[in-house]
Amino acid sequence: MSAAAAVTNKIKIGTSILNIVVRTPVICANALSAIDILSSGRLFAAGVGPCSLKGDYDVCGIPFEQRWSRFKEALEILYKLWDYTQTDQEDDYDSKRLESEIVNYNGKYYQLERVSFAPKPYQKPHPPIFIGTWGSSEVGLKRVAKYGDGWMASAYNITPDKFKEKWDILLSYRKRLGKDTESFENSIMLMFGYIGNNKYKVRKMIKDLLSPALGRPAEQLENSLLFGSVEECTQKINAFYEAGVKRIHFWPISDFEEQIKVFKKDIACNY
Repeated sequence: MSAAAAVTNKIKIGTSILNIVVRTPVICANALSAIDILSSGRLFAAGVGPCSLKGDYDVCGIPFEQRWSRFKEALEILYKLWDYTQTDQEDDYDSKRLESEIVNYNGKYYQLERVSFAPKPYQKPHPPIFIGTWGSSEVGLKRVAKYGDGWMASAYNITPDKFKEKWDILLSYRKRLGKDTESFENSIMLMFGYIGNNKYKVRKMIKDLLSPALGRPAEQLENSLLFGSVEECTQKINAFYEAGVKRIHFWPISDFEEQIKVFKKDIACNY
């Protein structure tokens, strides 16, 4: 992301999904701040989550069953580190301001004592924080509503109907918390696909590449993700759009540049 930020000036960049538990929230906050500065505020989303691969935790020596409780604390730390104190003079780093920016945190898993964090992100008060979750639990949705600026849902774990149901629940939680719902964002991530009229080639791509990688039946993936003709893929996107989806992230599984061009020319231009 930092490499992309340095050689571009228009595209927006973001993470999906950055595991702030195994990488630690302080290191992640520092890296994301630097990327936001390098890109002059083009970090459209700090997409974070605890992720779901036990192996990631095993190699870091962190109990997998602690991932959600650790993630909650990591989120709180991320917000504390990114808290921005406005002053009359941007360069007025006197002792009073420095003291106001000292971060302390005493959690079950993380403890910070008099931590001074710099540089702050380019965007104020901070880049939007999107939380990735499958939306399968009430606790998870409440966490997104409380801590997130947006929700990142997994394309192969949700349908348009299910998305609408969960999105309505999320917005109701936001209202109960007295939080804004108009600016609250969402994204459909991991929208794998291959657009083309050759059904044999499309199905072979799913069977040989994606199905083994995800451990999901090929037929299920073909029906739910962006596989098929332009017309078929447009219908799938329309279903999500009508369900309230604001952003879809297309991830071609082969012939990457060609597929991105097809998606941009024949599908994305219609929205």
